[in-house]
Amino acid sequence: MRGWRGRLLAMTGVFALGGCAPAPSEYITDFAEPNPKPDNFRVCHGYGCKLQTRVALSDAEWQRVRAAFEPAAATASSERRQIASAIAILEMEAGDRAGTAVHQRRELNTGDLTQLDWIDESVNTWTYLTMLDQDGLIRLHRVGGLAHGGSLIAFSVRNTAVIERKTTGTRYAVDPWLVDAGEAPPVVPLSVWLASWPPRMPGSAGVSPQQAGKTS
Repeated sequence: MRGWRGRLLAMTGVFALGGCAPAPSEYITDFAEPNPKPDNFRVCHGYGCKLQTRVALSDAEWQRVRAAFEPAAATASSERRQIASAIAILEMEAGDRAGTAVHQRRELNTGDLTQLDWIDESVNTWTYLTMLDQDGLIRLHRVGGLAHGGSLIAFSVRNTAVIERKTTGTRYAVDPWLVDAGEAPPVVPLSVWLASWPPRMPGSAGVSPQQAGKTS
């Protein structure tokens, strides 16, 4: 039943044409842990959250995540770089349990359950961000929901987790789908993420985590 619902939700995303429609709230409602804790949360994988694996991190593993926020960021751009680093650590720690630590960016899936699509990545990233926020590690941003962008015509339908800068309300996409497992994901203004695919910064061929961290 869950696999069928995942495929249906994936089709919903594919046929939701238009550049800025929100991702279905059912992605979080159906697949995310309502109150994830480092010692008790679940991650999606296998495309469309076909599979879910429950994860419990040790205190030492969670301390590695906390270390990514030391010292506390003095600027919002620094905190976004810290968030990206923490997400990379969590992807590997959770991936060791779920078998997804070998995740590579790929356009199509032919039944490899170790891989993740945009639904898996966006739900998992929302889970990671929520745990970071609940632990008081994110101070200058708040966790948003999910955003949806792209179109079927352009073969660019996609979803992402979102954070929002508290002082300005600027929203940022946090999208690990753009990189291999263990790499810090780009954190880019949502407007940039929605505008083109792959997201592009002025004067560059694409957005690297380093470039993303330098945006205001």
